[in-house]
Amino acid sequence: MKILTLFLLSSFALFLSLNSGKIFLIGNISFKPIIILLYFVTLYWNPLYGLFAGFFLGFLYEIYFPVFTGTYPLIFTSVVLGLKVVENKIFKFRYNSLILLFCTVLFIGVLQVVIEADKIDAIFYIVFTQLIPVAVLNSAVGLVILYFIKKFQ
Repeated sequence: MKILTLFLLSSFALFLSLNSGKIFLIGNISFKPIIILLYFVTLYWNPLYGLFAGFFLGFLYEIYFPVFTGTYPLIFTSVVLGLKVVENKIFKFRYNSLILLFCTVLFIGVLQVVIEADKIDAIFYIVFTQLIPVAVLNSAVGLVILYFIKKFQ
């Protein structure tokens, strides 16, 4: 049952992620539902599900974005493994655990800027004008999701 739910949530997150430029774009701030899904699946379900979802979502994600083969599966599975390493050191059902989501979104954003070689010279400008607001938006969405998880648990 969890695998079917994960498949449906992954499909929905991939759809939102690919269309977020058109639907949820606020200035240069975009919504990253794949990262939020990987965060909650890894920490609140099973890290193995997060690992599989990270690999396959990364593979499907890079079909739409022209980067080197294996870049996004490597990034997403590395994030899941990093979340698994710090899983026992955080209190999962507390709101201050969303700092980890903030850092994860910021880390993936910096990696995406580094991958795009033409933007590397303006990395500090991009971090303060785009990546930090994106991380704040995704942490706010994570806050709402965590509120509902705590309420219905």
